[in-house]
Amino acid sequence: MKTIILFSIPLFIFASGKKLNYEEHNSLHTYNKRPTMKAKIRSQHHKLHKVNEDQVRVITKESTGEEVENMRLTHQGKYLIFRIQTKNYRVRINALDGTIIKKERIDE
Repeated sequence: MKTIILFSIPLFIFASGKKLNYEEHNSLHTYNKRPTMKAKIRSQHHKLHKVNEDQVRVITKESTGEEVENMRLTHQGKYLIFRIQTKNYRVRINALDGTIIKKERIDE
């Protein structure tokens, strides 16, 4: 019984929040790795996200109590996420609805 619960926890974590639809997700994948195409994909990321950087900074501050040191917008699977690093935490926030996907403490 315990193993079923432990295996189901990641499903609940990744099942929360909005996902990219098929067309949006497909538009982010290209096999052309030239710098101009990478810039086009980055601009596509910024067109798709619904939560702006200021809101992400506020969510991170409320969650960790620390200021954002590094922020990067990327996608992972069908999720468009902000990868944030503070002094003591790494946080992943869904860029479509602002939910926290993952928060982990950095042990130095």
